[in-house]
Amino acid sequence: MTYNWPDIATFTSPDYKKARYEAHNAVFWMARGAHSYLDTLPQNKHLDMHWQRDRETLCTQVFDGDLQIGLSIPKLEIYFCENGEKVRHSFWFDDRTPAYAEAWYLVELLHRDRDRSKFTIELPFESKDFFLGDTDEHDAPAVANELKAMHDCLVIAESILSQVQKNLADSDDAISEIGAISCKPENFTLSFEILTKPAEQANILVGMSLGDDLRPAPFFFVSKNYPESSKNKHVLDFEAANLLSLNKMSENNMDDAAVINQLLQDAKSCLS
Repeated sequence: MTYNWPDIATFTSPDYKKARYEAHNAVFWMARGAHSYLDTLPQNKHLDMHWQRDRETLCTQVFDGDLQIGLSIPKLEIYFCENGEKVRHSFWFDDRTPAYAEAWYLVELLHRDRDRSKFTIELPFESKDFFLGDTDEHDAPAVANELKAMHDCLVIAESILSQVQKNLADSDDAISEIGAISCKPENFTLSFEILTKPAEQANILVGMSLGDDLRPAPFFFVSKNYPESSKNKHVLDFEAANLLSLNKMSENNMDDAAVINQLLQDAKSCLS
């Protein structure tokens, strides 16, 4: 299927902010499952999620032997995977409180005879967007159009980032290794990391954010990522010079090739 960038007006609506909030909390719930059973890694890399191109879904890393949690963003549906395959009894974020999501986890873990005492809703980072409790309800169906727009952005962004990866791998720049494309649950970005040489230098992140409090619409970014997380800036503090917003892409009639070229230029500038 061929995807096009959504109408830019979609991202100026309050409904898109709500959709991003709903989807981000679905991602938080995915991360809770993985964090409960995986050993913590520096910069929370154990929580990195993979984009499954063939299914157009997000998926956690494998935990407790054979389990993963998947997410379909258009439906805002999370589900267990066993040995890489989706299984029944999904959870949908519609007219249910966050407490139901926790109960769903515990029931599904019980059915699989897993150690439920390990499960925790705690995450190794803070966010003002955490939605917990048993009072207010999720309402994903109210923002179905915006969720679809978000999904389309991820599909296109993954394709663009894959091409940037390939082009960088073929270059002669100071690159030690290029990481896989992954979703970071803390700031809801899809990105890959360029490991630089010498190793003590900052690595480079190239990716797309689905928007934040400063920039409501999705945008591409190239930023530095230091080995010691204490040196990193706040998750909202991207380098302004290395941002490429959907608004700018629309205004300049940039096609995917132009976007790829711009990201390559910004990445090489950071590497030099």
